[in-house]
Amino acid sequence: MSVMTSTEVSVPVRYRGGTGQLKGTLTVPDGGSRTVQLLVHGYSYARYYWDFPYKPETYSYVRAAVGAGYATLAIDRLGDGVSSRPAGQRLTWNTSALSVASAVTALRDGSLGTAFDNVILVGHSYGSVTNFLVADRHPGVTAMIVTGAAHRVHMVNMTKLILLSPPVRRNADFEVTDPLYVTSAAGRRDFFYRPANTDPEVIAVDERLKQTAGVLEIPSALPYLWNGVSRNTNIPVLTVLGDRDTLFAGKWAADCSSDVALARFERRFYGRAAHVEAAVIPGGGHDINLERTAPAAYQRMIDFAGAYVGT
Repeated sequence: MSVMTSTEVSVPVRYRGGTGQLKGTLTVPDGGSRTVQLLVHGYSYARYYWDFPYKPETYSYVRAAVGAGYATLAIDRLGDGVSSRPAGQRLTWNTSALSVASAVTALRDGSLGTAFDNVILVGHSYGSVTNFLVADRHPGVTAMIVTGAAHRVHMVNMTKLILLSPPVRRNADFEVTDPLYVTSAAGRRDFFYRPANTDPEVIAVDERLKQTAGVLEIPSALPYLWNGVSRNTNIPVLTVLGDRDTLFAGKWAADCSSDVALARFERRFYGRAAHVEAAVIPGGGHDINLERTAPAAYQRMIDFAGAYVGT
């Protein structure tokens, strides 16, 4: 395992109606790096998604990326982990994007200790949808890796996810009483996985670590499907999807029949100068980072970063 240094960091953020702190772990390989990957987790997760405590040799993207020479900043999005928890009505797609953009600025200007030359946005699911908005607005983003998301959604299954997200105040594991905060229903973390491609202990650990989400997050983000959010994104982009992802792949969502088909499907949504690639993970479900095929996804992500940005 490569030598690395991890530091807890905090980024001040402003959003409509308030201010807060975005917390994260900045991990830098021995000898440093010019490039940092900003890791943005999805709905009802936290930074643990990227550095899973069970079998990290298989399920830690942080370990894989730092081993390849990249620095990483894995954040807790607002409302999750130890980051600030805005009032539920403030927890929206735009608020999430504003806070992630603040992290991009901090990584560029050196306020977290190092001024990085390159920032690669790496998201999963709702984190990827957040990154669509960040990349479209922020000139400091060098490249983007999208996992567990695309520019078309299986709306029936997305509705199921919302219905499987009861108010968090019914859950004694969280000290949250705001009625607009939710979490996944007890025993239903399997919704995010293809069980045939998943170690059952991963799902059990995920159930213990699961976090909250804002009831307005998904509805406020859905306009990305028609508002042309990525039309000004003219950077290298890689989309990584499991071909069995029930939220973003298949007949009623993105074409995941092959790498070429997925890249062709996604290309229309980006700016003319964007370089758009795709990687379809055979047998993979929604949680790219936590299924048995995670190492295959990691390799495609790291190869892309090396080809278009470098360490």
